[in-house]
Amino acid sequence: MPDDYTDNAANAADGQQHTDSVSNRACYEDTFIAFSSRFETFLRRAAGTGLVLLVAAQLLLSVPVIRAWIVPVERMEGVPFQRYRSQDGP
Repeated sequence: MPDDYTDNAANAADGQQHTDSVSNRACYEDTFIAFSSRFETFLRRAAGTGLVLLVAAQLLLSVPVIRAWIVPVERMEGVPFQRYRSQDGP
């Protein structure tokens, strides 16, 4: 009879362990879903902010006065090259 009792206790422990495993997995999945939702929200906001900043920077660079102030190479450029054209033809 003691063997039956030990087997039942072992089976009960395995069942409890299985229940704990399922419970831990469900907890892990819930935690992962919550984390991934927050991270997805962060990524969406970061991408939107980056897009807005990119458009704003491009708009600022389209204004010659601001472009000359922001881009130091703009001041270092010389006179644009103009190809010489003779009166006789190309």
